[in-house]
Amino acid sequence: MKGSVLSIGNFDGLHLGHRKLLGELTALARRLKLRSVVITYDNHPSQVLDRDLHPLLLLPPQQKARMLKELGVDEVTLLHFDEELSRVSAEDFLRDQIVGLFEPTALVLGYDSHFGHQRRGDYAFLQEQQTLYGYQLHYVEPLQNGDRVVSSTLIREILIQGNLVGANRLLGAPYTIYGKVVSGSALGRDLGFPTANLRLEEARQILPKNGVYLSRVRLGGESFFGLTNIGSSPTLKHSEIVAVETHILDFDRQIYGVPLKVELLRYFREEKMFTGTNALREAMLQDLARARELVAEGKL
Repeated sequence: MKGSVLSIGNFDGLHLGHRKLLGELTALARRLKLRSVVITYDNHPSQVLDRDLHPLLLLPPQQKARMLKELGVDEVTLLHFDEELSRVSAEDFLRDQIVGLFEPTALVLGYDSHFGHQRRGDYAFLQEQQTLYGYQLHYVEPLQNGDRVVSSTLIREILIQGNLVGANRLLGAPYTIYGKVVSGSALGRDLGFPTANLRLEEARQILPKNGVYLSRVRLGGESFFGLTNIGSSPTLKHSEIVAVETHILDFDRQIYGVPLKVELLRYFREEKMFTGTNALREAMLQDLARARELVAEGKL
């Protein structure tokens, strides 16, 4: 199938800025009666380009590919960014990976779109190559949040600070943690609060500030509310390992090994050391009452 409308970028988190660009990409593709294509990565390029940075991800790569399709993109290519790819010139990348494979009629770029060695494949570079390859070039203005551009970096900062409301607003959806249910210590069950313990699908997915969250759990086609604790559970455990554990409201099923999506809706309180299990259980009962009140009010 010849011809496409194409964009390239990391698209981590698929936040409102990304969605603005993707909206223009898919609308243009429909107008031109062409397929829409996104080239992205299954890892963060900065993990290769800056060894000291080690950026965490907002979205596991396979989930990113799935969500891009849900947002209307016809074809998604996931590249693995490694040392070899980092040395490919912008000229070679454009010729081989973009024009050679997808024959784009139009390229849609955001403010930080780039590719090729030393990030030389930017908007100015593509303008220089436009006559050679004959594509249209479309630039999408960035989305602002006050005096800062909406970006994955900004959302990571907000999540680490514990500002879940701000992060969810910029994402355009609840921040979601993905994984599979694994067996745990069953300490929560002894307190009357059995939990689903999550092994992350992507070990490098960023976890927000430790604490207790009201959450929505997606289990196959079903949806449940829950209380999610992110942290080391210091009252019950003697380890500093951070875990994601969710008590699913009104739920009593065996789901070990089942994929789970945990959408974080509200930050309730910080995680802390209680004087004992009775004090911890009382706090959990208060969390549960607050959760049920919010659910009943339909304010989520």
